[in-house]
Amino acid sequence: MSAKFIRRIVEVFIVIFSIGAFLQIGRAAAAVLDGDFGTVRWPVQAGAYDLEVLVGEGATAFFTDATLAVSGQPFWHSVDLLFSLASIGLFIAVLMILRTVLSNFAKGDPVNAMNVAALRKVGMLLLAACGLSVLRAVVMQSAILSAVEEQTGTVLHPAISWDVAGMTNVWLHYDVPIFTFALGGLALLFAEAFRAGVAYREDSESVV
Repeated sequence: MSAKFIRRIVEVFIVIFSIGAFLQIGRAAAAVLDGDFGTVRWPVQAGAYDLEVLVGEGATAFFTDATLAVSGQPFWHSVDLLFSLASIGLFIAVLMILRTVLSNFAKGDPVNAMNVAALRKVGMLLLAACGLSVLRAVVMQSAILSAVEEQTGTVLHPAISWDVAGMTNVWLHYDVPIFTFALGGLALLFAEAFRAGVAYREDSESVV
């Protein structure tokens, strides 16, 4: 598979992520127009998914689609939107840098200082995306837990917690971005390998 072909795939993903950002903004604008802006949604998990549990005033957990909806939270809805747009922006930046690296590959000059710096940036941006994801989970789950007044017999938990016996336990779900973290680590590893290659080539040229 040639570098040019992979670059085209990267360009397609840039378009997809850009469309995703516009859709996020469009959904927020539509929510404002419909008077629904301020409803924060978060994936949940529980022992049974055929339930619809009132978690608190203005908050209902729909286990048919595994989401928790908390209304009356325009500030936190805005914060969540900013987190989402920031994440998309980071991935677009990563793809743009990769596109430049692949262009250098296509020119037959893969091992150079520019690619070393670019791969290092890719790794750092991916790790930043992981940190942003964790920060979003901590901030938004704390906000949701603070906003929801639990009903008798129901316990709403953060992602890392233990169940309470005899209660309807509902957990705010979160998937740790292990794959993104691994990609960031690989990008930094390749950057070091390329740096060693650049140093070796410069030493060889100086000897010649």
